[in-house]
Amino acid sequence: MNMSKLAVAATCVATVLAPFVAPAAGNAANPDAIELVPVPWPVKYKGGPDAPVAFDATTTVVVDCPDAVAADWLATHFKEWYAKDAPKVTRGKADATRAALLDGDEAYAVDTDASGVKIAARTLAGVRWAAYSLRQLAIAKRGTFKTEGRILPTLSMSDAPHLAFRAVHLCWFPEVRPLQMERAIRLAALFKSNYAIIEPWGMYESEKHPWWHWPNPTMTKKEVSRLAALGRDLGITLIPQINAYGHASSSRSCTLKHAMLDLQPEYEPLFEPGGWNWCLSNPETQRVLRELIVELLDNFGNPPYIHLGCDEAQPPTCPECRKRPYGELVCEHIAGLAAFTKEHGARAMIWHDMLLDKRDPRWKGYVKHGSKLTATLADTLPKDVIICDWQYFDMKEKNKEWPTMAYFKEKGFPVAGCPWTNYKAMKPMADYIAKIGGFGFIETTWHHLRGDDWIQMYKYGSAAAWGTCIPPRTPMYDIAFGNALRLVGHDMKVTDYRDTGHLNLQVPPAWWIDN
Repeated sequence: MNMSKLAVAATCVATVLAPFVAPAAGNAANPDAIELVPVPWPVKYKGGPDAPVAFDATTTVVVDCPDAVAADWLATHFKEWYAKDAPKVTRGKADATRAALLDGDEAYAVDTDASGVKIAARTLAGVRWAAYSLRQLAIAKRGTFKTEGRILPTLSMSDAPHLAFRAVHLCWFPEVRPLQMERAIRLAALFKSNYAIIEPWGMYESEKHPWWHWPNPTMTKKEVSRLAALGRDLGITLIPQINAYGHASSSRSCTLKHAMLDLQPEYEPLFEPGGWNWCLSNPETQRVLRELIVELLDNFGNPPYIHLGCDEAQPPTCPECRKRPYGELVCEHIAGLAAFTKEHGARAMIWHDMLLDKRDPRWKGYVKHGSKLTATLADTLPKDVIICDWQYFDMKEKNKEWPTMAYFKEKGFPVAGCPWTNYKAMKPMADYIAKIGGFGFIETTWHHLRGDDWIQMYKYGSAAAWGTCIPPRTPMYDIAFGNALRLVGHDMKVTDYRDTGHLNLQVPPAWWIDN
């Protein structure tokens, strides 16, 4: 945990914003808040927000980084973002004292003044995060009809993440267009997430098993390869997910749809009667899942992790599965898949809830869906499997202890905290993960890749994982989020009205379109 974050963990929003809201001399009537997500810490305005410096073709950006490719990456992206107004990038030495303060491979320091911009970082990752901070802070020069270069506030900041693993979980539903998924990935990177878990809800176009999707899937192999490569360039690694136990329908439970059986009933033996679980006793199920895992890993560019799902399963009704103690069968199934993924260079991640006995009084008030039999998995599962502990209750913001996460950590597992729309609980959860030496933080989004919840999940989640408080929301119009969406849209060269803003439409034809 970065030492500067220890101070932040004990502060409130007002303390975090203090460096930003201090007005320049003579302008006490107009204090300004920073429009940046996540808020860096600490930042000092040396001349105040009303003392701008040039950030255009006349500006030299000095990059002090041992990673030889960092300056080239920055120059390439400056040209992409700013075209003829791109600042000049050169390698050199930043302030030695400030560079020595950098804590961790993702840390960065930035100084801006009349002499130019200086960036210090240990790795390309740190240079990326510095660039994303500067990009959100840069605004067009004032007093012109069209943009003629940009300006930055005069500032000094040192910054580093709270947690090393900072992810968003994104669902590719049939209703999600590829451009929406790309925008969500780009925005997560801009907000300094370094991983994105992509869950294909019946939309992955498998070559090995072309029946494993709805008709006309948009998550094609070509599109996945493109997005994975884009993610690597932006600093966000894409992780595939396959629901290898429950959620086998590849559809939301509230819809009663089944991506395979509704249109292709001949594959019924691969699933439990009803289709919610895979049939774990069927050797063909094992073959199919392993072949899909290999295909996904290859298509995603062989990432270091794969998520196997494994949440919200139901007791078996299949006569073959009922011949054996079900906990024994489940443990064998999941442990076997975890070992298989390891053989193919990826660590398995699973949701936590089937590993907790729902009747155990220790977990009262927390998410748990297992039985005494499935809970034995916590004793038999390989200890390098990452437990993704999803707790979706608000916990009144004051919850400083998360007993289910402590339980898995004590068992020897790496554990990630996973919130959803419980905004007030996000920072306490991230702080607790850091306190116990947990694995990281995964902001789940499910069906909310638009609308107000999307804004809050991304802003609160990125701030929690980075280790700073969320700034107060701008009245009427969220400038920070709107600006970030606009930057992403410019990168994508969007032309469709639906691909602007955080809603597809301003006045939907029916209430369910954007709700």
